Amino acid sequence: MVDAFEIDSKAKLVEIKLIKDILDTTKTLVFIDHDSKTIFLWRGKKATIFEKLIGTRVAAKLSHKYPKYRIRPIAEGEEPAAFKSLIKSIG
Repeated sequence: MVDAFEIDSKAKLVEIKLIKDILDTTKTLVFIDHDSKTIFLWRGKKATIFEKLIGTRVAAKLSHKYPKYRIRPIAEGEEPAAFKSLIKSIG
C-alpha cells in the first residue's frame, strides 16, 4: 500500500490521488510505501527551494510516526529502480 502527498505552501501534507502521471517537476512529493517501509521524498527540478526544504522537514516528522521506515530523498532524474518500480505500479 502506498500513500502519496504533496507539500503545500503552508508546509502541510496534502493527500493526492495515485495517478499514472503523478510526478510534476514543479512539486515536492512524499510517497509512503508501507510494503517496503520506505518514505520517498521526491523533489522535482522546478520545485522551489522552500518546498524542497519543507519536504525534508516533513519527511523527518513522518519518521517519528513511522520509526521503522527509512527516508529516501530523490532528485528528479536520479530516481532509483525501487522508486521507478513503485511509480510504474501506479495507475
